[in-house]
Amino acid sequence: MINISNTLTFRLVAGTFISFLIPSGVIAEDVRLDFFEKRIRPVLVSHCYKCHSAESATKGKLKGALALDTRKAMLKGGESGTSIIPGKPSESLLIKALKYSGLEMPPAQKLPPQVIADFEKWITDGAFDPRDGDILIKKQGLSIEEGKKFWSFIPPKKFELPKVRQNDWPSDPIDFFVLSKMETQKLTPSPMAKGGTLVRRLYYDLTGLPPTEIETVNFLKAFSENPAKAKLDLVDSLLSSHHFAEKWGRHWLDVARYADSNGKDRNIYNYHAWRYRDYVIDSFNRDVSFDQFVREQIAGDLLPSHSREERDRNLIATGFLALGSKSFEESKPEVFRMDVIDEQIELVSRSVLGLSVGCARCHNHKFDPIPTADYYSMAGIFRSTQPLYGYSPKGIKATAFAHTELQAIGPDAKKLGPAGLAYFAKLQELTLAQNISRSDRYRVVRRLSAARIDIKKPDGDKAKLEADISKMEQEIKEWDAKVKAHETALQFAMDNPPSMPGWAMAVRECEKAEDCKIHVRGETTNLKETVARGTLQVISFTDTPSIPNHQSGRKELAAWLTDSRNPLTARVYVNRVWQHLFGRGLVSTPDDYGVNGSRPSHPELLDYLALRFINQGWSTKKLIRVLVLSSTYLQGGADESQANGISSDPDNIYLSYMRPRRLEAELLRDAIMQVAGTLDRAPLPPEKAFLAKYNPYREDEYRTFQPLFIPEQIENPHRSVYLPVVRGVLPEIFQLFDFASPDRSISQREESIVPAQSLYLMNNEWVIKQAGLLSGQLSKDDKLDDKGRIK
Repeated sequence: MINISNTLTFRLVAGTFISFLIPSGVIAEDVRLDFFEKRIRPVLVSHCYKCHSAESATKGKLKGALALDTRKAMLKGGESGTSIIPGKPSESLLIKALKYSGLEMPPAQKLPPQVIADFEKWITDGAFDPRDGDILIKKQGLSIEEGKKFWSFIPPKKFELPKVRQNDWPSDPIDFFVLSKMETQKLTPSPMAKGGTLVRRLYYDLTGLPPTEIETVNFLKAFSENPAKAKLDLVDSLLSSHHFAEKWGRHWLDVARYADSNGKDRNIYNYHAWRYRDYVIDSFNRDVSFDQFVREQIAGDLLPSHSREERDRNLIATGFLALGSKSFEESKPEVFRMDVIDEQIELVSRSVLGLSVGCARCHNHKFDPIPTADYYSMAGIFRSTQPLYGYSPKGIKATAFAHTELQAIGPDAKKLGPAGLAYFAKLQELTLAQNISRSDRYRVVRRLSAARIDIKKPDGDKAKLEADISKMEQEIKEWDAKVKAHETALQFAMDNPPSMPGWAMAVRECEKAEDCKIHVRGETTNLKETVARGTLQVISFTDTPSIPNHQSGRKELAAWLTDSRNPLTARVYVNRVWQHLFGRGLVSTPDDYGVNGSRPSHPELLDYLALRFINQGWSTKKLIRVLVLSSTYLQGGADESQANGISSDPDNIYLSYMRPRRLEAELLRDAIMQVAGTLDRAPLPPEKAFLAKYNPYREDEYRTFQPLFIPEQIENPHRSVYLPVVRGVLPEIFQLFDFASPDRSISQREESIVPAQSLYLMNNEWVIKQAGLLSGQLSKDDKLDDKGRIK
C-alpha cells in the first residue's frame, strides 16, 4: 500500500479550496476613501489649512511654500522637500514633522499618537487622496431638496413585469427582470446546473458546510426522479437547519463589527460579547423579521416585553451599540465620549441605511445631502444613551474611560445603576479595609470592642489576672479552630466561585437626555448652536413623532429606520442578501447608496425585491428561499457556449451564468475539519463560550490574554463562528483568507490572492494534521483501493 498522507494533504486543501466552489464573484471593498475622509482630511482642515492651502496663499499667509489641500501639492512639497512619499512613512517629511523630529507641526501642540498613527497608515497604504486639481475646490454636496430627487432617497416603486422573448425560462418574477436585461445585451442564460453542482452550491450558500457523501447521494437520487421537488425539499431542509443561522448570522456579525476584545490601545476582554453573537444566530434561526431585528438592536431596552426571557433578549440585542473599539488612552473625557458616539452613528448609518453619516462630523457631507446639523441631531440621541461594557478591569485608570460607568447590565436593569455603583464602592471600601492588618496570612475582618480585656494595674488582684489569661488562652484555641475552618471554607469558595450572573454588554437611557451642540470641525472645544435630536432631513415623514424631552430618541430612531416608507432600509438589506448569494450586489457598493456609490444594475428588480420583502413581513428566510429557487440562481457556470457572455460581460453584471468563487475563511476551516472528521457541528452551549470560563473580577485574568486565545482559536472543534474574535489577534487562517476586520462595519469582504495562502495550505501544521486524520480514516476503509482512497 502506498503512503497517501502527503498526497491527501494537498488533495484535502485543494479539494476544499478549489473543488467546493460556489457561484459568483466578489469585488473587494475599497475603504481608502472612507479612511481619508474620516481620519486624514479633518485633521488637515483643522490643523494645517490655515497656513498650508491655496486659500492661505491668496491671503499671503502660505508658510514654507507648502500647500496640503490637494494631492498634487502634497506630492510636490515645499521648501524643505517632498512632504509625503507614498508607501514610505518613515521617509516622509510630514510624518517627521508630526512626530516633532526636527520639524514641529502643527507648532501649537503635538497631535495625539493615534492621529499620527493614522497618517503613517495612510502613507503606508499608498496615500490615497481624492482631492484633484491645482487648488482646493470647495464643492458642496447635494442640498436636501436635490437629495430628495436622488434615486436612493426616492421610495421604491412598483413596476410591471418586463416582457421577454424566452418566456419558458423564468420561474419567478425575479427572472423576468434579469432576463429582460440579459436580452438587451444580446445574452442568453446558461443551462441549469447539474445536480452535483447544485447540492454543493446550496449547502455552502445556506449552511456554510459541504454536503456529506450520504447527503449528496440522497439528493442526486431525488433530483433524478423529480428535480423541482428535490430542490424545494433540500432548500426547505437547509433553511430550517441551525447551520443556516450560523452561516447567515456571521454575515450580520461582519456588519456589526463583532469582537470579543476592545482592540486599539487597551485590548481588554469584552467578557459578555458572546451573548450578542448568540442572539444574532438565534434571530436568524427563528427568522425574526428584519425590521424587528433592527428595532431590538437600536432600542431593545425600551421595547415592551411579555416575559423575562424576552426582556433579557431585547437587552442583549442592544450590545450592537456597545461592541465598538474604544481609545481608552484618550485623556479627555469629552473627546472619548464623542468618539464613541461617532462610532455608533457610523455603525447605524452604514449597517441599516448604506450611508456614511460620519463624514458630516466635521463639515457638511462633501457629496451626499447630509448637513452637519443632521449629524449632531443623531449625536444627541446617542449622547443621551449610556453604553454598558462590563465591569472595568483593574488597570484602566486615569483615562477618560474611568469617567464612564462600566458595569454590565444585569437582570434588574433599571435598578442596577445606583445600586450597582453603591455596591462596587462598598466592595472597594471593604477590600481596602482588609489591608489594615500587617500580617500576610491574617486580615482584620472585624473589630469587636466587646472582647476587649482591661488589664489591672500591678497592685491589683494577681489571681484574677492569671485566671483571665488562662481563659483567654482557651478562647484563642477555640478561635484558631474557627479561623482554620473559615480559611478552609474561604479557599473552597475561591476554588469554586459562583457562576456569573446573566449579564450582557448593552446600553440604557441616561438619567438626563440632552441635545447636542454642533462641534465646529468636530472639535469638542469649538461649539456652536444646539440642534434638536432627530434623524436625516432628506428622509422625513410628516407624521414622524417628536422625541420626548426625557427620552434619548432611540425608540423613535428605530421606528424611523424600519418604517416601510424609508427608501433605504429594505433596499440595502435585500441587496446584501443578493450579494451573498450571487457574489455581487445589484448595487455593487453595499455601504454607499450616496452620490459616490454605484447605481443599481437592475433598479426595477431592486425595488421589486424591496417591496416584496416588506410585504412578506421582512422575512430573511422567505427572501432567500425565493432567490435560490429562481432560474437565475440555478444556472450553471460559464461554458464554451457562453464565450460571448464572458467577453462582453466579464463581471457578469447581467447574470447570464454563475461564476465560481473561493470559500470564505470560516467556511474553509469548517470544511477542512468536516472532511477530516474533527468538526463538532453541534451549536456551542452558552456555558462553553470561551470568555464565560473566566471571572472578570480576578485581577490576574486582565493581564495578557493573547496566549489564552491562541490554543482556543486553533483547537476549538466547533464551527468558526464560535471562535473568539480578538482584535489584532486573529487566527492565521482568518488573516490570510480575508476575514472581515472587526474594527469597522463590513458589508463586503475583500478577496486577495497572495502566495502565503498556498504556503499555508501546503505547510501549516494544523492543515497537515487534518490531512493525516483523513488519510487514517481512508486507510481503514477496506472497501477502497489505493486509487479510490486518493480519489
